[in-house]
Amino acid sequence: MNVTLRQLRYFVEIARSRSFSRASEHLNIAQPALSQNISSLEQDLGSPLFERRPRGVELTAAGHRLLASATELLARADALKEDIVDGGEARPTGAVRLWVAGSLAGTLVAPLFKAVAAQCPGVELTVREGLSFEASALVESGQAHLAVMPSPSELLGMESLPIFEERFMLFGAYAAMRRKPREIAFSDVCSLPLAQPDRAHDLRKIIERAANAIDRRLDVRYELNSPAMLVGVVKEGLAFSIMPPSPCHEAVTAKAIAGRPVVGPELSRVQAVVWPRDRPLSTAAAAVRDMLVKLIREMVRDGRLEGRLIGASHKKK
Repeated sequence: MNVTLRQLRYFVEIARSRSFSRASEHLNIAQPALSQNISSLEQDLGSPLFERRPRGVELTAAGHRLLASATELLARADALKEDIVDGGEARPTGAVRLWVAGSLAGTLVAPLFKAVAAQCPGVELTVREGLSFEASALVESGQAHLAVMPSPSELLGMESLPIFEERFMLFGAYAAMRRKPREIAFSDVCSLPLAQPDRAHDLRKIIERAANAIDRRLDVRYELNSPAMLVGVVKEGLAFSIMPPSPCHEAVTAKAIAGRPVVGPELSRVQAVVWPRDRPLSTAAAAVRDMLVKLIREMVRDGRLEGRLIGASHKKK
């Protein structure tokens, strides 16, 4: 058997992308060459790793078993390379994979890339965007080194550094919100047509719990897990939406939509940086974590992110 690190990297990227074509773009390799490497890997291991589907690929049982081992092996290889190449130099080097919750990605990612390029040019940072439950699964499996995500208290086996609390607001088309009071009672929100993420999303869970507490049902007309799509539906006047302010900033500035605080109860969540408890961070990943924490705090202080800074102590779950 002659399994190479290159084959494992290709395999892990396909597993993340769930598509040979998307993986070939991310890896900058021709798709036939990528397919040939995976075929050779499957032959060496004596088992198919992917099931081809109309909309992409899914891991087989053998593929799921290999993914955990391959991710850990690649992380160790990256750390070994970092130790040898870095040689104790001040600036860390190596690959770092970060997952960012969608509501923060548009605001946070560009300043983070700028900070990494200036302070740690030897770090190869890859950023993916998605839902919080996807982020926790990827960090737990080792497919991501770090995540910026909400509700860290619900995670097990993870280290978390809570940074700020963001309060949700009700957003609607600008003309419609001009007729609304300065604060909106949550009981009144329940009677409005809403666009919200699906029930797997932590934001939806928060507002569903609040509705259940007052024995009310939400009138959710559109289920959309993309902040940009939620803002688009709100701009068109199709529905209102309870969201954090960050993804709405541009539309609010353009007076396309407007927001009002929700009261009785107030709705909020904590955003945190998280990483695996049982796998020490590489020097590069630790550097990115520290830059993330500093950057997010600066952005909250200067108003680029709306929220309230909270304590900085690490919490183990």
